[in-house]
Amino acid sequence: MRIVIIGGGFAGVKCAKALRKKLPPSECEIVLFNRENHMVFHPLLAEVVSAGLQPKDVAAPLRHLLDSVRCRTEEVIAVDVDANEVLYESHDGQKRSMPYDQLVITCGNTVNLSLVKGMDEHAFPLKTIGDALALQSHVMEQLEKAEVCDDPEKRRWYLSFVVVGGGFSGVEVAGEINDLVRGSLRFFNNISQEDITVTVVHSRNQILPEVNESLRDFAQKKMEQCGVRFKLNAFASVATTEGLGLKDGTFLPGATVVCTIGTTTLPFVDRMKVPKVSGRLTVEPDMSLPGHPNVWAIGDCASVINAFDGKCCPTVGQFAERQGTQAAANVVARIKGEPTKPFSYQMLGQLCSIGGRSAVAEMMGVRISGMLAWFLWRGVYLFKLPSAPQIFKVGLEWFCDLIFPRTLAHIKADRTKRVSKAHYPACSVIFKQGDHATDFFVIESGEVELLHVKEDTSELIAVLGKGDFFGEAALLDDRPRSLTARARSDVQAVVLGSHVFNQISTSLAPVRDAVVKAARRRTNIWQNLPEVREILNELPLSTLVEPLPCKPLPLNSTVEVALELINDQMLDFLAVVDNDGFLRGILTRSDLLRAMEVAALSDPDVDLPLIEIMASDPIALMIDESLCQAVSTMREHGLKRLPVVQRSDRRELVGYLRIENVMATVVKRMQEQKAAAAQSVANL
Repeated sequence: MRIVIIGGGFAGVKCAKALRKKLPPSECEIVLFNRENHMVFHPLLAEVVSAGLQPKDVAAPLRHLLDSVRCRTEEVIAVDVDANEVLYESHDGQKRSMPYDQLVITCGNTVNLSLVKGMDEHAFPLKTIGDALALQSHVMEQLEKAEVCDDPEKRRWYLSFVVVGGGFSGVEVAGEINDLVRGSLRFFNNISQEDITVTVVHSRNQILPEVNESLRDFAQKKMEQCGVRFKLNAFASVATTEGLGLKDGTFLPGATVVCTIGTTTLPFVDRMKVPKVSGRLTVEPDMSLPGHPNVWAIGDCASVINAFDGKCCPTVGQFAERQGTQAAANVVARIKGEPTKPFSYQMLGQLCSIGGRSAVAEMMGVRISGMLAWFLWRGVYLFKLPSAPQIFKVGLEWFCDLIFPRTLAHIKADRTKRVSKAHYPACSVIFKQGDHATDFFVIESGEVELLHVKEDTSELIAVLGKGDFFGEAALLDDRPRSLTARARSDVQAVVLGSHVFNQISTSLAPVRDAVVKAARRRTNIWQNLPEVREILNELPLSTLVEPLPCKPLPLNSTVEVALELINDQMLDFLAVVDNDGFLRGILTRSDLLRAMEVAALSDPDVDLPLIEIMASDPIALMIDESLCQAVSTMREHGLKRLPVVQRSDRRELVGYLRIENVMATVVKRMQEQKAAAAQSVANL
């Protein structure tokens, strides 16, 4: 008989231990799948961030914990509850399956930072030991940068930390970061207490909704005394390289944003065709899946109703452990043909560390706060650690923490060797003219303006869109930025560190050639054409905008319809709009060649959608912009036709601009000026 357990957290480990006690290896094979080879003790992750504990102290190796259990670090990618087998990605990348007699799903949830724009790119999650280590290194790096920074405003920005979420995780990590940074100031000469800001952003009117109201008030007041600030009834709207924006328009500057909210189900759970509640697996009172008596779900991935009070169990460790124990007993009962029992458990209490060697606790109806609660918090979690070596190591670390300062040593990651993603809200500056060049950018969505700034004025050099790149010139010549890059709309970009960029541009000739050509193209063409610029600046863009040669096609049109229009009316291009009449794409004659390739791979009985071959979200100019901007944009992209819209956020088509019309107008004006000059000379 084989029992498969998916997940090595509190519930999975407890279930595996209980099963092995009840079922000897000769009777049953127990297999546990977990992506990591250790169990993470999540309540202590915040202490890793503040260097109060070492990473390995909160990671218990599964092979040490689970005697006679087969532990596998392969990732489960699917579960077939009808065929009684799990599909996993093996060590060699191949997909393999494993049949089971009993299955326990206890995989928890995964982080989902995409709920807020830019959070995935610019915020630190706190789910794994790797997350805690990355955040610890980053916090200490900000201290080092602030120490050598001569600009007071920049120094305060380095030392501004924003934590999103006022639950247990958010409060604990905010308290630990505050303790670490403020407690380390004696080792720094250029940093003062006033330079440090730690802010907790919470969507409710009180933090720690899980505990009693009096404890919430105590926790907030105590943390405020220690220097932590709170933004309550506040909702995050966007995270950027500069900090966190709130929905009320407030912007909290900071070099560090920590996100402790936002979870989602794992992909294989989401794909399971079984009932779910808010993404969590629906289970019977005994924690088995409805209609599948040999499949069980416990922990954060399951919606388990507590028979004690009829409520859904909270996603906390003490419930997960009890569910693991009860699930093991029910599995054994099911195997032996005995009746199973519903899950029932009365919570013993709640504990939360708030920094400053203080905590809040509610144990069996008794409320405790302050240092006594802090000692209770440490004592409870110390003896809840899953192994004796961990208990000894953590106890020793905590004893040393009472006497010695926390270590400020950290492994500094090489930030130049990286590929990452970034989000920039509309009108935000990506880099400034004169900045040191460290990154190369490729636009995934949105538009970017490249500006030449001189004193109080700025001149548009180019407008870039999806698929374009920028930031290459300064990296190629190893010099400061010669232009300012600003987001024209919300921008999503891939960011390559200088080391990665240099490797790619050196090794791949086509990439190198494209980068060099772009650098040349983005020089200021108006330096050598002052007369042309003067003429263009005198003319409003609207005077040269022409009506579209054909009514725009709706977004759901087919290639067949577009081809017929282009052929019958001899068109160079077609505009494509959505239901609101906003510009969504452009189809040119060149795009029709690609339609042949796409059609060859498509179902011959289905008309090819226009959206598959058109240029999506094309570059467009706003009606109130200048003809110089229009010519610069057309030059950058090699365009002969440029759509003109009302606004960047509401891309309602006004018409289009032809380069031939612009050139003819310039030539005519220049001839008129020469004739006028000649007439003036003749009159003299």
